Amino acid sequence: MKKIIIVSITFLLCGCSSYQEITEQDVKDTILGMFDSFSVESSDKNNFYNYVTDDYLLYEMGKKFNASEFLDFASSFGTIEDDWELSDMKISIDKESAHAYFKNKGRFVTLNEGKKTLLNFEWLESAYMVRVDGKLKIKFYFSDAVNQSSEAID
Repeated sequence: MKKIIIVSITFLLCGCSSYQEITEQDVKDTILGMFDSFSVESSDKNNFYNYVTDDYLLYEMGKKFNASEFLDFASSFGTIEDDWELSDMKISIDKESAHAYFKNKGRFVTLNEGKKTLLNFEWLESAYMVRVDGKLKIKFYFSDAVNQSSEAID
């Protein structure tokens, strides 16, 4: 009986020491990594899957997208420049998950039929993340545009 208790205590102690607490920086890095993965500057769009779960779900513009549907959607605009500015991030963390909500300003230059257009968006966004095989990944993402403008550029 003593051996079982000692083995159990040892197992618990070893298990606890390998536990990595989720940090606010982990949350920010995961969200920013996701954005970088589908940017026009990304050389490998499949890197997106390193930041989202297999059952990832996005609600944007009143539509529901899984990961592959979102990548198809994001690549359909003829975007040649993109950048995002995240602000006012509020983060909640527990042992195996995290939630963040924030403002996002996006600037995009698109090229369609030889014409360039500047698109500016402001969104309110929310991300729910879970730990998968020790790595924080986005399971659910919500995005709601609160302001947008466009203008032709030369």
